[in-house]
Amino acid sequence: MNVSLDTTTGISKKITAALQKWPFYVLLLPLFFVLHGLRENFGFIMPRDAASLWLFYTGAIGILYLLLLFFYRKHQKTGLLTLLLSAFFFFFGAIQDFLKWTIPQLNRYVILFPLFFTVVIITIVMLKRTAKDFRKLSLYLNLLLLLLSAYDFFVIAYYTMFPEKDKISIYPFAENKDYTICRDCDRPDIYFLLFDEYTSSESLKNSLGFDNSGLDSFLTNRNFRILKNSSGNYHHTPFSMASILNMSYINGLDSKQIDLNDFARCIKLVRENKVIKFLSSNGYDVVNYSIFDLAGNPSPLNQDLLPLKTKLITDRTLWGRMRSQILWNLFTGRFEVELLTKNLIYIHLTNNNQLFDLVKQECLKKNDKPRFIYVHFNMPHRPYYFDRNGKLKDREKIKNDYTNEGYLDNVVYTNKKLEELVTHIQDNSHGNAAIIIMGDHGYRLDTTLPQKVFFENQNAVYLPKKNYQLFYDSMSGVNQFRVIFNSLFKQNFPLLKDSTTFLKQVNKEP
Repeated sequence: MNVSLDTTTGISKKITAALQKWPFYVLLLPLFFVLHGLRENFGFIMPRDAASLWLFYTGAIGILYLLLLFFYRKHQKTGLLTLLLSAFFFFFGAIQDFLKWTIPQLNRYVILFPLFFTVVIITIVMLKRTAKDFRKLSLYLNLLLLLLSAYDFFVIAYYTMFPEKDKISIYPFAENKDYTICRDCDRPDIYFLLFDEYTSSESLKNSLGFDNSGLDSFLTNRNFRILKNSSGNYHHTPFSMASILNMSYINGLDSKQIDLNDFARCIKLVRENKVIKFLSSNGYDVVNYSIFDLAGNPSPLNQDLLPLKTKLITDRTLWGRMRSQILWNLFTGRFEVELLTKNLIYIHLTNNNQLFDLVKQECLKKNDKPRFIYVHFNMPHRPYYFDRNGKLKDREKIKNDYTNEGYLDNVVYTNKKLEELVTHIQDNSHGNAAIIIMGDHGYRLDTTLPQKVFFENQNAVYLPKKNYQLFYDSMSGVNQFRVIFNSLFKQNFPLLKDSTTFLKQVNKEP
C-alpha cells in the first residue's frame, strides 16, 4: 500500500515539475480557442474541420515559439511572450466586442494597436532583464488552460450524447410549429434559383425600354407560371432573402437608418430560416449553393485556406476582424492595390460558373430523399461581364461599367444561362422537380428611376402538377413560400399583406 502511495506521489511530483518547467500552455491555447468555438457553435461545425483548424493554429504558434526561442533561450520566457502574442490574435474579436459595449471610445484600431505594441515592448524588455524563472506562473497557466479545455471538451461530449429535443439534421425545430406534416403529398425536388437584382420583364419594358419577351415565352412554353407584377419586400439582398426564407416581414427595423448590425442580423435570420426548417420536417435534404451560410450548410463560395465552416471561429480572430473591417480598403477606392485586385474583378464570374456546374451535377445525382436546392447567382447584378453577343468585356470596362446598358447586356447573358439550366433540370428530372426563379429585388443602380422599380423582381414558378390556382400576379416575397407550401403540401399558411419598405443605409464603425 505504501509502495503504491509512494508511486502515485512520485508521478504527481513529476507531472507538477513538468508543468512548472514547460510552457504547454502555448499549445493548449489554440486547443482551448478551437474547442470553445466548437462548443459555442455546436452543430454548425464538423469536428474534422475544427481539428484541421486546430492543427493549423498549433503549427503556426509552434513556429512562432521556435523563432522567439532563439532570442530568449529560456522556455518560460519564450512561452510567455508567445502566449501574449497568440492571445491578442485569438481574442481580438472578444476584446473589440467588450469595448464596444463598455468603452466604445477605445474600440478603434488607432488606439488598440499602439496600446498592444506598447505592452509587447514592455514585456520583451522586462522578460529580457529579469532573472525570474516563472515556474509558478507556468504551472498556473498550464492548469488553467487544461481545465478550460477539458470543460469545453466534456460539454461537447454531452451535447453529442444527449442532443437537443426534436433535433433533426443538426439544428432544432421551433417548439411552436404553425404547420402540419403532409403524409400523402408528393415530395418533388425543389430548385430555388435566385438571380440577384433581376427585375421583372414588365419593369424592364416600362422603365428601361427592354423587350424581355423571349424569356417569358421560353418559361411559358416550359409550363411556368409567371408572376408579372411580383415585388421584393426590401431592396437590399440580406433583408429581402430574410423575408423570403422566413415567410414574414422583419420586425424592429428603423427603415430610415439601417446599419451593419441590421445586415448581420438579417444574415443570421437567413441562416436559421423557416423554409429549411419546414422542408426538413417534411423529409427534405437541404443543398446550399448560395452566397449565404445556412444552418449546417455553409456557402460553397470563396473557399479559404481553412475549412469553410470554421469561419464561425476564425472571424473572431485579429485576422478575421481586420479582413472584414480594414483590408477591404485595399481592394476598392483610392487605396486600391492593383496587384491584389487584378483578378478580383472576375470572382463573381468564377462563382457563377461554379454554381451552374454544381447545380447541373446535383441534378444528375440519385437521392433517396427529396432535396431543396437553393442557388444564389450574382447576376444580372454587376459586374457586367458580357456584351449582348456573349463576348467577355475587357477588365477596365467591367470594372467601371455602372450603366443601364451594361445591366441590360447582363440580362441577355443571364437569360441564356437561365434557359440552359432550366432545360437541364427539367429534362433530367422528367418534369418532376419544382423550380422557382426569382430576383431578390429589382434594378436599383439608376437612382433616377421611380423608387418602385427597386422592388419589381422577376418571379416564375414551375410545379410538376401545374396547380397554380393560389398564385397571383402581384405576390411579394413574404408570400412566395406560403403559396408554394400551400400548393405542394396542403398547408394553410395565411397570406400577409403585400408591401415594400425602402431602407436608408447609414454606415457606422463596428
